[in-house]
Amino acid sequence: MSRPTSRMQDYSLILASIFFACILTIVPFPDGTAEFRPEWIAMVAFYWAAFKPDRFGISAAWMCGLLLDVMDGTFLGMQAFTVAAIAYVALVMQHRLSKYPFSYQSVIVFLTVGIHLTAVHWLQGLFSVVSGGYSYLIPALSSGLLWTVVALLLMSLQHGLKH
Repeated sequence: MSRPTSRMQDYSLILASIFFACILTIVPFPDGTAEFRPEWIAMVAFYWAAFKPDRFGISAAWMCGLLLDVMDGTFLGMQAFTVAAIAYVALVMQHRLSKYPFSYQSVIVFLTVGIHLTAVHWLQGLFSVVSGGYSYLIPALSSGLLWTVVALLLMSLQHGLKH
């Protein structure tokens, strides 16, 4: 009897965290700080794919990326593909990630989000004109720096529901 309740609690928490990640993605930042906005949906997808792979997989991450495409107004499937790739990396590394300290996990998040942003930037360059430089990678840095906070918050929420 407790198994279905636990499953529903997990799915409710996953959906709530995706919802709040979407809110944080569209909330306006003050002038001059918008480029520092972390990739909230990518971080949440990475977390759930790494720490709850039986509840959140590549197709769920693809749907989150599709939602991100709709919110950002980019070509459908562009960010869906890259967020699914982030989930794939998390799924492949899931057994090792729990043994790594948060500082090392932050580096992995920085690198995977950086690859995500580079792929999106490159794909946008194929279809339209994009700005030069590497400023598009700043959200990867802020995502890596905030990873410990996001992971600890999601872990405490996840464990708080079980008790």
